[in-house]
Amino acid sequence: MGTTGGRSAATWTARAVGVLAAAGLLAACGSGDADETGGGDDGGAATLSLWHYYGTPDTPTGAALQGLLDRYEEEHDGVTIEARHIPFGDFTRTLLQSAAGGDLPDIALINGFTTQALADAGVIQDLSDRVDEWGEADRYFETGWETTQVDGATYAVPHVADAYAVYYNETMLAEAGLEPPTTWAEMQDHATQLSDGSRYGLAFSGIEGDEGATALVIRLLAAGGDPADIDTEAGATALGQFTDLINGGAVSSGVLTWNEEDVKNQFANGQAAMMINSATYLSILAEENPELQWNVALLPSDVEAATFLSQENLAISTSTENADAAWDVIAWMQQPDVLAEYLPERNKLAARDDVDTGDDPVRAIFAEQLQQAWAPEGDLAAASSEVLTRIQGALQAAAGGGASVEDALADAQGQIDEALANVE
Repeated sequence: MGTTGGRSAATWTARAVGVLAAAGLLAACGSGDADETGGGDDGGAATLSLWHYYGTPDTPTGAALQGLLDRYEEEHDGVTIEARHIPFGDFTRTLLQSAAGGDLPDIALINGFTTQALADAGVIQDLSDRVDEWGEADRYFETGWETTQVDGATYAVPHVADAYAVYYNETMLAEAGLEPPTTWAEMQDHATQLSDGSRYGLAFSGIEGDEGATALVIRLLAAGGDPADIDTEAGATALGQFTDLINGGAVSSGVLTWNEEDVKNQFANGQAAMMINSATYLSILAEENPELQWNVALLPSDVEAATFLSQENLAISTSTENADAAWDVIAWMQQPDVLAEYLPERNKLAARDDVDTGDDPVRAIFAEQLQQAWAPEGDLAAASSEVLTRIQGALQAAAGGGASVEDALADAQGQIDEALANVE
């Protein structure tokens, strides 16, 4: 999951509300202009714009996407795709502001959780007819496909997916006579045993913002909880265990300032025996730390087995004059053979079930984990950034601020209720 670039979700939401309203007015007044003009949909030469937040071309994630777009251009004479990178923390806000100004890209590579908000604001167009004619919707995992749905219509197509699992240091666990934990009770026990003063048993991101809520949400889901309703027995179980892990020294208090890259570094440097992280770091760990002996296991279970879905969707803007050409790019990017080549470079998982993942057993674990993925829906999806930030705030208050678990949950619940009530 990405961060909000250091902004509090409340600040982002307050700013976005005005832009959403302006974008909605734009959609009401002029979203049909592109269809009326016909634009560049001539079936031949076209220059398309694509906005994303993956990174600049000199970064591994940006380079992988640029290579994919370059391949499309090579296979389609006369088509040029101009990619623009916008940092994650600014991405949705930039789209909303650009909608108000009538200056949107042809294709937007968006966070799956923002699809509903962007559809409601008139930023992205209904693709239902195109998807029906395409006939491949049933190839996608159900949870991921649900992120593309708004009031029964399809507004995007999943691009890639990601899920969280447990990375573990094989040497450290073997020396302690331990196997990867299969329950959350075992996770706490293992993490405690593996903490020896020079390292911690477990690491995860707990940084301020929605990224820092991921691990706690996973634990909450495993306890049978609902991220919209955390002041519950399941919420107390999840937050209580994480607070105990930190206060007991099995997890560093530094997690409250660590993003997922920091967590990867702690694990790679031997400062953590296990970490909760996404498939993003599979190739990175192998390339940067070839001597490190590590493996991946499914997340522990409790009442349920669950992970957190991270997904990007491909959408077409309402103002494009190149809708047919944009759709051709999206459909091509989702071909199984194209994805099979692209996904290892991008360090992501297929959002559909017919992509050959090869014989990599580690990626197979993540593919299995993905089938247990959770994603917010409805009002929770629309307010997900703020709700998740409030969940992280409960961890911050209980594990770092001296509040009781009960008080931290009650305070966060009040803020979550307010955020959900403000969803229009």
